[in-house]
Amino acid sequence: MPPRHRRRRRAHALAVALFLVGLLPLTAPTAARQDAVPVAGHPRLWITADDLPRLRSWATDANPFWRDGLAVLAETAKAEMDAGALPDDDPGDYVAGNSEAFAELFAFLSLIHPDEAAGQDYAQRARTLLMSMVTEAANGPAAGEPFRDPQFATSGRSRWWGEGFALTVDWIYPTLSAQDKETIRRVFLRWAEEIATTGYPDGLQNLTPNSAQTLDRGLMRWAGNNYFTAGMRNIGLMAMAFDPADDPDGALAAHLEHAIGARLRVVDELLRTDAAGGLAPEGFEYSPQTLAYIAQFLLALDTAGQDDPTRWGSQVDWRDNPFWDKLLPAYLHSLSPAPLVQPEAGVHAYLPAWYGDGQEYLAPDMIGVLGPLALLDARMGDPARLDAIRWIQTHLPPGGAEELVTERVGNAYVFRDAILYFLLFDPAAPPPRDPRPGLPLSHFAPGLGRLFARTSWAEDATWFTYALGWIGIDHQHAEGNQFEFYRNGEWLTKERTG
Repeated sequence: MPPRHRRRRRAHALAVALFLVGLLPLTAPTAARQDAVPVAGHPRLWITADDLPRLRSWATDANPFWRDGLAVLAETAKAEMDAGALPDDDPGDYVAGNSEAFAELFAFLSLIHPDEAAGQDYAQRARTLLMSMVTEAANGPAAGEPFRDPQFATSGRSRWWGEGFALTVDWIYPTLSAQDKETIRRVFLRWAEEIATTGYPDGLQNLTPNSAQTLDRGLMRWAGNNYFTAGMRNIGLMAMAFDPADDPDGALAAHLEHAIGARLRVVDELLRTDAAGGLAPEGFEYSPQTLAYIAQFLLALDTAGQDDPTRWGSQVDWRDNPFWDKLLPAYLHSLSPAPLVQPEAGVHAYLPAWYGDGQEYLAPDMIGVLGPLALLDARMGDPARLDAIRWIQTHLPPGGAEELVTERVGNAYVFRDAILYFLLFDPAAPPPRDPRPGLPLSHFAPGLGRLFARTSWAEDATWFTYALGWIGIDHQHAEGNQFEFYRNGEWLTKERTG
C-alpha cells in the first residue's frame, strides 16, 4: 500500500476514535446574561433603533447586497403591489398567499432606506398590506373565509411567513393609528390563544419559566417538530410587539410566558438531551426550519431585552445551551468534501449525509437559523463564529458564492432570508475565512447517535457516517445501524433520499 494511503487510513482510524471525546465548540461559552432590560422603543425585534444609522449607511450602491440584492428585490415587490397582485390576489387561506412576507419586506425597507420619502412610502405599503389582512381576521374565525380560517394561525402559512405580522407591527409602529393597533391586538390575542391550545397542548398548560416540573420525554421530543417551534416564535413575537399603553391589561404580553416558560423550556431541554450535538431530529428537509424558528425567537428575545435568565430561566440565554456551539461543526461535518453538479437543480451543490424526509438532494441554505445566530454573535462580540457563518453562507448553499447576492437576495423567494443576508454581511468586513481546517476530523452528535469522520477537509477526502439514534416524531426514518461511505468524489453506499 502506498504511504499516502497508509497515512489516510491512520488518519481515518484516528478520526473515528476521536468521536469519543466529541468536538470542541468554535467559541467558548460566555457567562449568562443578567442585565437584560426590556426595550421600550421601536424597532426592538431583530433590530433596534441603535442599529438603524449603521444599516442605513449600508444601503448604498457601494454595497452589492443593497445594489444588486435588496434594492432589486424591493423594486420587484413594489411592482407586484402596484400591478394589483397584492393584496387583491391573496386568497387569505392557510396555505396560499404571502402578503405578510411583502409587508415584512416593506416594513424593513421603511427603516433602512436612505431616502426619507421612499421610507415613508414603504411604511404605508406595509400598513396597507397588514391592515388588509387583520381587518378581515378581526371579524372572527370562520372556516374557509380569507384570513379567518381557524387554521390560519397554526398551519403551513404560519410557519413560512408567520413572523411577518409581528415584525411589521414593530417596524412600522409609529405609522399605525390607535385604531389600527386595537384591531391588530384583537387579532393577535385570538391567534396566540389558538396557537397555545392547538396541536400540542398536553403537558404544556402547567409549565412555567422556572418551575421544577419534570418534562415528559415524548412531549420533549415533539418539541423538535417545525410546527411546534413556529408556534413558539409567532406567539413570542406577537407578545413583544406591543407597547404596554396599547396592551392596557397586559393580556397580549402575558402570552410571552407560554412562549418562554412552556415551549422554549421544552425545546431547550430537547437540544440539551435527545438532540444534543448540533443536529435536530427532523432531518435536513425540516430541521433547518425547526431551528430557524428557535433562533429567530432567541434573537428577538435578545433585541427586546427579554433574555434575562433570572426572570425567565436559563432557556432564554442561548449561550447557556451547548447545542448552539455544536451546530456549525455538525453542519460542516454533514456535507460532502466537494460540491457536485445536481442536474435536478442545475447548480453546483454539496451533498449532505442526509437523514429524515427529503424531496431534493441538496445541502439546504441555513440562513434562516445561522443568520439570527450570527446577529446574536455580533451583538455579543463573538467575531469568530460570526466570520465562520459569513463564510458558510457565502460558499455552502446551492450555487455557491456566484449566486450569493443576485439569487439568494435579489431574487429571493423567502423575503425574510434576503433581510437576514443583508443584516449578516457588513460591507466593511474583511473576506471571511474557511473555518473547516480548524475543526477535528470527526464529530459525534449523541442526541441522535450520528457519527461523522473524514480523512481530511480537502476535496479528495474519504468520508464515513454512522447512525444509531431514536425515532418518535414526524419525518424520521428507521435507520438504526446505518452506515455510509464516500470516496473519490461519490457515495459508494448511502441512505436513499427522495
